[in-house]
Amino acid sequence: MKILHLVTGRGPTGPAAAAMSDVKALLAAGHSAYIAVKENALMQACASEGLPCVGGLKLGRGAFRLIHLPHDVRRLREIIRELSIDVLHVHRSDDQLLAALSLGRSLTATLVRTWHRDPNGVPRLLLGKLARQADGCVCVSRQHATALLANGAKAAEFLDVAVDTTVFCPSQMEQTSAAASTTMIGQVGRWKRGRDGADRGQQAALDVFDSLSTKLSWKGILIGRGEMGAALRHEAFTERGLSPQRIEILDVPKQSPADFARLLSSLSLGLVFNAGSDGTSRAGAELLSCGVPLLVADLPGLRELADDNSCALRQLPNDPQGWARTIEQLLTDNERLQQMRVAARQRAEKTHAMNVRGAALAEFYKAIRMK
Repeated sequence: MKILHLVTGRGPTGPAAAAMSDVKALLAAGHSAYIAVKENALMQACASEGLPCVGGLKLGRGAFRLIHLPHDVRRLREIIRELSIDVLHVHRSDDQLLAALSLGRSLTATLVRTWHRDPNGVPRLLLGKLARQADGCVCVSRQHATALLANGAKAAEFLDVAVDTTVFCPSQMEQTSAAASTTMIGQVGRWKRGRDGADRGQQAALDVFDSLSTKLSWKGILIGRGEMGAALRHEAFTERGLSPQRIEILDVPKQSPADFARLLSSLSLGLVFNAGSDGTSRAGAELLSCGVPLLVADLPGLRELADDNSCALRQLPNDPQGWARTIEQLLTDNERLQQMRVAARQRAEKTHAMNVRGAALAEFYKAIRMK
């Protein structure tokens, strides 16, 4: 089976990062997979990771997408024919419309769409058209899959997010150190605000840290980088009066995945409050793979990370006192926390490994092609 992922984006973030991960997963599972992309920084990122790329597309957003549409339809048809593509997989609505036009009635490739956002946020008439147009929909949550099926999707299925478990793995040195000293509680995410003005979970993490008992041995860490660093430090230490000995705002420069994995492995517990722009939490899966148990907000795209409560626990959103109580229980039960670390790694290997995701994608493609 030959699969082509059509990717739009300026860089390897959000849905574009998810598409790159899917191609890695398919390759790891032994399938032929490619990325069709505009020749920009995103193509360079794909090439630097050794992903098979094809270019010649102009893509763009808004008016530029319409201007380039005839060219992109012709080019995408050429790619599908040249590579004998069986499955064309897209990750955005505008890419889905381009793919549908390119396939037309003459090409037999199967059209698959990943939904990274809540389908219920799309106007109902458009949602019905998009849901029915694709041959199958991959979802970041079970709730989204249910919504798509209710709006006419031919097939919709939740698939767990993937992580490179060979790179993101427990560091024995870091875990031994963490187990022997202060419990390190971390929140990982970019220090930037979304279109709605909300951050990536840093405010919620500070709320939890503010609610935790100072009589217990713990340290809270916000791990990330971005334009909000100074504002976070001001809020934590000036406005809230939190202790710099208790709370750390750790600005992490760009580094290799292996170095970042070693940093994650130093944590004893990870907190996940918000989904990323790909609709789930890649950082959450990376933490599990590094042997770090999780507390996750009970929200679509996140709650699935806690399907196995031996390594991850769901918490009500906007309830810092509830999160603090759960953490305090774990702080007084080190044996359970260590068992959760072992279970976290086992969960990642069983559920989130690249070859597991690749096999699940291929099985989904096969099932909808047989209908």
